[in-house]
Amino acid sequence: MKNIKTAGILAFLLLGTGTAFSQSRKTESTKGIEKTDNDKIVQVEGIDHKLNYTLNGGNAEVQGGGNTVTIKGSAKRIAVSGTGNKVYIDKVDKVTLEGADNTVYYKTSGTKSGRPDISSTGVGNKVVKQ
Repeated sequence: MKNIKTAGILAFLLLGTGTAFSQSRKTESTKGIEKTDNDKIVQVEGIDHKLNYTLNGGNAEVQGGGNTVTIKGSAKRIAVSGTGNKVYIDKVDKVTLEGADNTVYYKTSGTKSGRPDISSTGVGNKVVKQ
């Protein structure tokens, strides 16, 4: 039953997020990995990518399954959708998780509480301080 629920959530998310990303402006693409020309948005789409980026105050979006993304610096917002993605970041203010078994590891946050604002929809998603 858990697998059916997870598959349903993943299918719903992939359909919805595909429409949103098809409308955004992208300037560089390599095998589903994209970064805008102003270096303020990192977008990763696909399966099993292992990537490193530097970001200073922008946004990061990770979609798909089994991706491992390491971001040096800070992000205002990280959005992760899909299954089994891992994101490592130094500093983040807001985290949005959709799907199943996604994890964001952070060192610090710019919020007053020292923890990022978290929105999570799905099963087994986590935000962990390192």
